[in-house]
Amino acid sequence: MSGWCWQPVVERMPQYRCLVPDLPQFGNSFQQGPFEMGRAADAVAGLIRSRVGAGRAYLVGYSLGAQLAVQLLTSDAKLIDRAVVCGAVVNTKLGVGLMQHLAVPLARTNWFRAVVRRGWNARRGGIPVTRLDDYRNDVNLITRAQFAHIVAASARFTRPDGLDDVDTPTLFLTGGKETRLAHRSAAALAQSMPNGVDRMARGMGHDWPLRYPDLFSRTVDGWLSGTSLPPEIS
Repeated sequence: MSGWCWQPVVERMPQYRCLVPDLPQFGNSFQQGPFEMGRAADAVAGLIRSRVGAGRAYLVGYSLGAQLAVQLLTSDAKLIDRAVVCGAVVNTKLGVGLMQHLAVPLARTNWFRAVVRRGWNARRGGIPVTRLDDYRNDVNLITRAQFAHIVAASARFTRPDGLDDVDTPTLFLTGGKETRLAHRSAAALAQSMPNGVDRMARGMGHDWPLRYPDLFSRTVDGWLSGTSLPPEIS
């Protein structure tokens, strides 16, 4: 879903000036697609430069946006003060090949799109009535081919060269119920950075930032402010 889904988190963080862009091929940036990781990271970097000036920003990314955050940390670390990266999956070169041959063709099928749509529909209970039209637009806007393209872009994501040299304090988060690949990815990313930290939200699935915005906002604030993380994060 596009940037509007972060409204419950943003509302809980009034002490921050939050910028929530729609990534290319999503929401109001749909016409800027197709999505490409490097180009999207450059667009976010440009937004930060235009809004922050000579200062630095805090960076928060989730799922596909978390992969983008890792890319941005590598390409433009000087723009970022501290970062929270939640649910970033990184692939190996072998894994990229497997995903290209298995997951991407599957993503083109009506069955797979129906499964994803059911997952989105399961989240509707937390969507404000005033945002239902935005939700319907997100669900209906992307065709099978466009959805497969986004899956392919995510599947191709590997750990960027140069991440070892990035000293930005970065918190890598996963939900306790996420896949082994997600946990391994967070641990590997954290270990590759001098100031990377790997933590887990106990008992949570991949979509916990959207389902539990209060916990996520408290976690983000705890890391960005340099204070303690909530007890649910270990």
